[in-house]
Amino acid sequence: MVSSISLSIDSDLDKVSLLARAVRALCEDFLSPDDQDAVELSLVEAINNVIKHGYQGKPGKDVQVAVGLQSDQVVIDIIDHASPMEPQLLEQPAADPFSFDETELADIPESGMGLALIRMNMDEVQYLSSETENRLRMVKRIERPLP
Repeated sequence: MVSSISLSIDSDLDKVSLLARAVRALCEDFLSPDDQDAVELSLVEAINNVIKHGYQGKPGKDVQVAVGLQSDQVVIDIIDHASPMEPQLLEQPAADPFSFDETELADIPESGMGLALIRMNMDEVQYLSSETENRLRMVKRIERPLP
């Protein structure tokens, strides 16, 4: 492990961007700008899901993010204490959540896109749940491993 850091925010959607900027800054020396975008988008989607769905939008709950910067990958764990997510939600859906007519507002799906974006942008995604916590692990490989 090159280095690691843990960050925490209250379950307030207004605080997610602050956390996303901090994680992006941590990844600057390790990932290309495109990969930084992918990590930032995935992080925002994952934390928004925790706050909206796990905590039902209620503030005052803890959302933790642990970032591990390794020589060949960035590992991000999002830890919460909400009700667990149904594990099958993380599996690849049979239908493409992005196949809709964007000119027909009524056809735009209301959910399912966040997890699809995370799967599309990250190299590995794992979800673990215990009686005390939920952990979503997202891994982005570093194109040029550090010496």
